[in-house]
Amino acid sequence: MARTLADLGRALDTDVSPLGAEPDTQTILAIDTEGRIYALDHTGDWYLGPTIDQALTGLISGTEPVRLTAG
Repeated sequence: MARTLADLGRALDTDVSPLGAEPDTQTILAIDTEGRIYALDHTGDWYLGPTIDQALTGLISGTEPVRLTAG
């Protein structure tokens, strides 16, 4: 997990820390120094929202998150 989060942090040019994990899908939730929330799973890296409240609202409501892509 540490390498995965470090890779994401380098790609986003920020520090990223683990926030939690979903055991059934192995999805890792992460937060950066600005409070933005991300999900990392076997399908890719996802931006969940600019705040934890917005990220949780999106997850609960089923809103599809934005996929992060290399570019």
